[in-house]
Amino acid sequence: MDHDRSFHDVSVEELYLSLRTYLVSIAYRMLGSLIDAEDVVHDTFMKLQASDISHLNHAKSYLTKMVTNRCIDEIRSVKKKRETYLGTWLPEPLVQGHVVVDPSEKVILDDSLRYALLLLMEELSPRERAVYVLKEAFQFEHTEIASLLHVTEANCRKIFSRAKKKMNALADDYLIPDQLQKEHTARFITALSTGNIQEMTDLLADDVTLVADGGGNVMTAINEIVSKERVATILHAIATKFFAGKTAYAVRVNNQMGILVVKDGEPFGVWSIVWHPTTHQINRLFYVVNPEKLQHVNLLPTC
Repeated sequence: MDHDRSFHDVSVEELYLSLRTYLVSIAYRMLGSLIDAEDVVHDTFMKLQASDISHLNHAKSYLTKMVTNRCIDEIRSVKKKRETYLGTWLPEPLVQGHVVVDPSEKVILDDSLRYALLLLMEELSPRERAVYVLKEAFQFEHTEIASLLHVTEANCRKIFSRAKKKMNALADDYLIPDQLQKEHTARFITALSTGNIQEMTDLLADDVTLVADGGGNVMTAINEIVSKERVATILHAIATKFFAGKTAYAVRVNNQMGILVVKDGEPFGVWSIVWHPTTHQINRLFYVVNPEKLQHVNLLPTC
């Protein structure tokens, strides 16, 4: 099916079935929340259904524009909500591996989904975020993006250049080989499971940081924890006091190796890991235990 046909050639229901995943993947990258991304796409199609669109052409482009602009509005709105968020806000993780995430297993998977990149995206303005996502993750041309956002092509190029400069803080060299990620993740799981503080410490870079998100629903450190010694102390406390009755699994989190923690058959937390490019030690740790951000993780037997 040609997704960019005119609206009179295809029904809204057909468009929803064929373009939902694509549109959710744009919205998720912009918002850092699968729940919010789904809501934006759902509301977009509800609005579409209530409008006279039979005269419009290029359905895919039109819907991309609707979703992108709705996300820009949503970003401005959630910034105010985040001011009252208890503790540190982290993006909702996408988990693949021992679990099936619906619909994230169908979301386009590439390096633009990296968890640390999604977090860094918070430093971009709403328009910078839109331009960066459409250009970097979906390979839109500047002329197309300029048309979608009602800016000049020259302005679009400037916005992208500004956004790219900000995002360069996380270069591709932080992507250590996949096999190393698997081996070190397995070591980290063993250290957590056994409370082996020496093994934990050996895995940490000197300037490692740990950020946790409990959303006020689960007790976590409210502020960022910095340095090998302090992070090792927190990890040891987690391993010895809070890990009883839980099991950790190596999974893919936002298309990189991470960890899923399960308690009583339900997802309890997700670890996302950034590795140091030269020492291959853990440079940054993100731990999401807010149950509202684990709703899309459905446990299934390992394939």
